[in-house]
Amino acid sequence: MAKEFKDPAALAAHLKKAMDAQLAETLITIQSELGSTKVSPYDTGRFRSSWFASEGIPSSEVAPEGADSPNTDATGLQVDSSKTYYLTSNLPYAQAVAIEGKVVSQPTTWFTDFLNSRVPKIADTAAKVTKAAFDL
Repeated sequence: MAKEFKDPAALAAHLKKAMDAQLAETLITIQSELGSTKVSPYDTGRFRSSWFASEGIPSSEVAPEGADSPNTDATGLQVDSSKTYYLTSNLPYAQAVAIEGKVVSQPTTWFTDFLNSRVPKIADTAAKVTKAAFDL
C-alpha cells in the first residue's frame, strides 16, 4: 500500500527523492551496459572504457590507451532530477563505431538497437525498482 502524505511539501520531497533515484539508476545501468563486451564492440577495451557521465555539460574526458575496464563514474554522481546529465564518449573513433557502424564484433546497428530497444527497458526497470523502494 502506498504511503500516505498529509503535508504537500513532504509529498513533494518524497517524489523528488524518488525521481532522483530513478534517474541515477537509469544512468548507472546505461553506463554499465555500454561498458560491457555484451553491448559495446570490443577490440582492445578502450571503447567500452570511454563512456563518461557528467552533469550540466558533456564530459571532455577520454579513456587512456590501454584502458580495459568499464568506467563507473556515474555511480559517484549526486543525481538531481532537475539537472541535465550526459553520457559521452570522446574517443576520436566513437562516432564511427556508434553512429556509422564501423565495427566487426557487433552488428553495425548495435548502438541504435541499444538506444531504441534496451534503454527504454532500463528506464522501465528503474521506474519499477523506484516505485517499490519509495512505496509509490
